[in-house]
Amino acid sequence: MFRISLSVLLFSVLVLFTSVSFAQNNDDANVIHIQTNKMLMLPTGDEGKAFNDMLRRQSDVINKDERVLSAKILRHNWGADSRDLVIVTEFKSLDNLFSFYDDLNSLLEKAYPKEQLDADNAIWNKYVGQHSDEIYREVPGTRK
Repeated sequence: MFRISLSVLLFSVLVLFTSVSFAQNNDDANVIHIQTNKMLMLPTGDEGKAFNDMLRRQSDVINKDERVLSAKILRHNWGADSRDLVIVTEFKSLDNLFSFYDDLNSLLEKAYPKEQLDADNAIWNKYVGQHSDEIYREVPGTRK
């Protein structure tokens, strides 16, 4: 009986103090928010420029926030559906993600006048249709 108890104790200690068990609490396991949007049509000319300027303005506000570790706006480059517009934002934790998005409207309102935000919303609504939001947690130890 002593051997079984000792074996169970040693196995428990081994499991508790291996990197596998620490992986769930690893500080490097960041949270990634991916928003995939389908463009209704692609803006061209002056509206194409205005749409890209709007994305840059939003990006400026997002990138200045300390809760955001990294952010990227991706336009379709190659493949089956050229309407994709993907926004990838990385956070340290779910708390940072949710608090950031709770504050995003007020951050934009502080950065730009209402007229600019109304124009940005109008062009967004004209060109962007269906979207989905997914939140992922990074698998620890897989980052390059």
